[in-house]
Amino acid sequence: MLNTRSSGFVLLAIVLSLVLHDIMYGPQAALISETFGTGVRYSGAGLGYQLASVIAGGPAPLIATAILASTGSSTWISVYIIGCAVLSLIALLILPKPHASVEDEVAEPAAVH
Repeated sequence: MLNTRSSGFVLLAIVLSLVLHDIMYGPQAALISETFGTGVRYSGAGLGYQLASVIAGGPAPLIATAILASTGSSTWISVYIIGCAVLSLIALLILPKPHASVEDEVAEPAAVH
């Protein structure tokens, strides 16, 4: 859609990508915070999120620019993004089970007489 250079198709591509982005972004805070125990939750979530932004998000525009300069098409940028998504899915699948918080622990039900 971006290669068409039609403003309508570009806008449609942005809107569609933002819908998919928001579907992922909504539960991301819960996933990140539940990955850490309550004693280190704030530090672990903050440090992990910010380091991921610097390591993965920082060079992404530079990589996309280099791909576009070498190929002249955004198709390989799409392949790069799909590769990043597959890598993220693999990381999600091997992520350990989330820690239970105090609110998640359910007391044993009382016996009914």
